[in-house]
Amino acid sequence: MKGIIYTRVSSGEQVKGTSLDTQEELCRNYCKDKNIEVLEVFREEGASAKTADRAEFLRAIEFCRKNKGNIEAFVVAKVDRFARNTEDHFYVRKVLLDYGVSLYSVSEPIGNNPAEKFVETVLAGSSEFDNAIRKQRCIDGMISKVNQGIAPWPSPMGYKSMRYNRRGKKKIGPDGPDKEIFPLIQRALKEYAKGIHSQTDLARMLDKWGLSEIRGKETTPQLIDQILGNYLKHYAGILVNPWTGEEVDGIHEAMITKEELYQIQMVREGKGNKFKRDKHNPLFPLRRTAVCGHCKKPLTGSSSKGNGGTYSYYHCYNKQCLMRWKSISKEKIEEDFKAYLEKITPQKKFTDLFKATVLDLWKEKGKCFETAAKKYEKQLAFLQEKRGRIFEMREDGSYSKEEFQERKEEIDNQIIAAGISLSENKIEQFDIEGALSYATKFISNLDRQWLDLPHGLRQRFQKLVFPEGIPYDRDEGFGTTRLGLIFELNRQFLAQKSSMVGDPGFEPGTSSLSVTRSDQLS
Repeated sequence: MKGIIYTRVSSGEQVKGTSLDTQEELCRNYCKDKNIEVLEVFREEGASAKTADRAEFLRAIEFCRKNKGNIEAFVVAKVDRFARNTEDHFYVRKVLLDYGVSLYSVSEPIGNNPAEKFVETVLAGSSEFDNAIRKQRCIDGMISKVNQGIAPWPSPMGYKSMRYNRRGKKKIGPDGPDKEIFPLIQRALKEYAKGIHSQTDLARMLDKWGLSEIRGKETTPQLIDQILGNYLKHYAGILVNPWTGEEVDGIHEAMITKEELYQIQMVREGKGNKFKRDKHNPLFPLRRTAVCGHCKKPLTGSSSKGNGGTYSYYHCYNKQCLMRWKSISKEKIEEDFKAYLEKITPQKKFTDLFKATVLDLWKEKGKCFETAAKKYEKQLAFLQEKRGRIFEMREDGSYSKEEFQERKEEIDNQIIAAGISLSENKIEQFDIEGALSYATKFISNLDRQWLDLPHGLRQRFQKLVFPEGIPYDRDEGFGTTRLGLIFELNRQFLAQKSSMVGDPGFEPGTSSLSVTRSDQLS
């Protein structure tokens, strides 16, 4: 049996195992096992795949047509290397069958008997769609559970799994504490937070307290790593959304406090009891963002205990500054910060104008997808018209039966390639309006966004809004500073009331938008 190999990569594809060389190697090994003599290899290089042109694909089909009767196998690594939707797949497959060529996939059981045809149909279309829907429904359900404070996955050691799935039920509540193991792990975590025990000590203590007897095996270093690593936030009553990284307070019973969580994390990093200096200490989210109004050095934070409880303050640590160690109430500075965020939050008039400007710029400078699609549409129309003329020439006798068949098959293959290029070009188009809607919604409620962000993301948010930090004076509050670009534009917009000043390249490209802007500003 003789055949050819076709390989291609998708636009921007960087997944290991799907490179052109890897695909060719897999296909050659497959052909060797199946006694298929490889006559030629057609490689769709990255540049052509990126622009959705399928020049090598067309050459491969033409090669099969011109060698009709001599080629029997068209070999690909996977079905999705052949075509990206069901209609294209089976149309091209029919054309190949007319040439006496069968499609072979290295990694999937496809063929011509009823069972193999069914598998191929599923692979070409419905399976991908069905799996995507199922996956999204599963993810949506799990996200809903996480937002309710319920872990949708099995809880770590120390909690009693209710095993809802085995009983065909949905999880509607958190897993409760394991009465034997929960207090042992809780005790071990509190001991480790003191910073005087190693992980090996922790394993020995747990076994000494009876964990090995309960489990029937010794506590391993791997288990301690899980307890102090992957499981730690769950033990502190925190659930982490694996898709967004957002942290949610769980409704399960926590073993340790959040303060103990941060202390344990610092001990593991070798920082002992210095967790108050942690760059992302959630107790002091404005550290390194708020700077001293006198010396411009970043403020730090600390807590002290008194008869009434624990009191937290921000202060300047610069030895040469007059404000060194003069405390600023944590509550006051953070309330002032929220008020300042509200003050610089862009209003609807600005966000509407911003969206219009960006959309206008996109229309002027981002027409590559639309232009490419129009090119393929014109190409398809031209080819369809050319195909019609071929039929007319057959009818009026200009072409013999053999000439007609030759020209028809050639133009049909060109139509197939152009149609696939059009389909794949449309897949790559970007929803700029959706992205703008999300962005403007985010920046229109800054104080709320800051409160809702996980502590690990707050400083990134602050850096986005205040790239150089923001000065704070105990008596006067927050001062003026350079803002992030979009917020700086908003400030200029409010100050001038007549035009929005942007960096080069940001100005709208059409006079029609200028009119829109003038209307919005009036």
